[in-house]
Amino acid sequence: MKKKLLAAALGAAMGLGMYAVPADAHGVFYANRLDQKALVLGEGPLDNAYSPDCVQRIDAYDVNFQPTTVERVDTDKNVLIVPGDNLGVTATFFDYGFAKTTDGKVIPTRDYSNIENLKSVTYAYKYNVHYWSPDVTPAGLYNVPIQIVPAVNPLTLRRGDTLQLRIYKDGAPYANAPVIADVLGNLTSEMQADANGYVSVRVANNGLNVIGVEVGFPTDNEIVTKKIFSSLSFILPAE
Repeated sequence: MKKKLLAAALGAAMGLGMYAVPADAHGVFYANRLDQKALVLGEGPLDNAYSPDCVQRIDAYDVNFQPTTVERVDTDKNVLIVPGDNLGVTATFFDYGFAKTTDGKVIPTRDYSNIENLKSVTYAYKYNVHYWSPDVTPAGLYNVPIQIVPAVNPLTLRRGDTLQLRIYKDGAPYANAPVIADVLGNLTSEMQADANGYVSVRVANNGLNVIGVEVGFPTDNEIVTKKIFSSLSFILPAE
């Protein structure tokens, strides 16, 4: 895997030390919605609307893992893509935040300076690598801060098969990384990678599979939480 380059602000924050957080944050992943390929913001069975501005970019790679392009369609509530025949993998970068108030409101925002009755704020950096073609040989991407790299293309497997993964952080194996093997069906069950970042999971579903790693890092403000949720997703054909 190539050594990645972090944005300066995120790199500095991560340098303070990361820690496991309760598995309750939303991830992003691609799913079939109304005959379209939609980028979903969700956890378990729940999806949420979001501003397309949250999607900073979508990097596309062909079946030879060479850079290519993909058509992006912004709607008022989410982002869709139109995959070409040669699309192999996408890497998606998502910047999200929300504030909670003492009266129970949840306000999607990254600017909380004018919010009254503020209780807590969460900044959530989200990353997704999605496999679109079974012809792609898995590889790491230099610019994804935390990444789940499969040993084999997951689209060559079936439900119940074992999939070996290696988790990377800052381009190096992520020892003892907390791994959610089934974000859709068993969000609160977490596994741990070994000292070299390896972990094996069971392919959970026919159809959509989402594997996640969620970690947090400290801030100087006790009401502000920063998190990273990185996911690997793929859609298996029905058996």
